[in-house]
This record gives sequence, structure tokens and C-alpha cells, in this order.
Amino acid sequence: MKDLIELYPAVSFPLFFGTLWLTITTILGLLSGWFQLMAIYPNQTVEPILRVRFQSGAVGGIPMRDILTLDVCSSGLRVGMMRVLGPFCRDFFVPWESIVVVRKPALFWPVAVLQFGNPVVGTLRVSARVADRLARAAMGRWPEVGPFPENKRSGIFR
Repeated sequence: MKDLIELYPAVSFPLFFGTLWLTITTILGLLSGWFQLMAIYPNQTVEPILRVRFQSGAVGGIPMRDILTLDVCSSGLRVGMMRVLGPFCRDFFVPWESIVVVRKPALFWPVAVLQFGNPVVGTLRVSARVADRLARAAMGRWPEVGPFPENKRSGIFR
């Protein structure tokens, strides 16, 4: 086996890297509870009212920076991630009735923790600004009483 690796480093490195990548992404999917959420809340083919891509948050305490996609639909919230960073993590769809929103202050900015299920089977933590945007798009179906202020940014930096 050692001779094979020494003879074919162009093949062995991508094979090693691919195996390592799949192992790490699978472990993160397990630790975050993503696979459990996929099983409990399978994806549905509902057209989104609003799609917010490249969002940061935490699923089950595992931080996910700029890889989440959140779709507000008429009957619930679809949560997904970039396929390359979660090859086995398919989108899941949580109905509005199964979501509870808890607002919390955080170190730098306020956050909203979306709790899925009763009893809670998973959580998604996003910034309060993102949660407000989702709530406005949900048009009264959001599981929290408003108001949800419009974020008016000024300046050239976003």
C-alpha cells in the first residue's frame, strides 16, 4: 500500500482529501442535528416567498458562516446549506406551527433562536436582522408577534 501511495501521489492526495472532507462534513451534520431535522421535517416542494442566501447562523450550536439558505414559504421555513459544504445535508422544511422564536441579546448584536418542534428537536440561531426580514416576508404567519423593523443601512459599507 505504501508503494502505491509513493508511486501515485497525484491519485492518493485527492482520494485522501475527499475522504477527509466527507468525514468532516458528515460529523458536523451529525453534531448539529441536521440529519435528525431532515428526518423529522422532510423538504417539501413549496414555492418560496423570499429566499435569503449566504446567511450565517448556527444549527444546533455548530456555527455555519455564509453557507445557509433560508426560504420563507406560505406554510413554513425551508433551511438549506451549500451542497459542497454539506454533501449529505439536504434541505429540510419546518411548518410554522412547529417553530418558536426566542430573541436574545448576544455579545455584539441581538440574535433570534428558532426552536423546531415541541419538545425542541433542533435549533437555528440567526441574527435578529435576518429574523426580522424573514418575519416581514412571512406576512402574519411568523410564530412571533411584531413589529419587525425594516433595516435601513446608510453608508457605503454593507
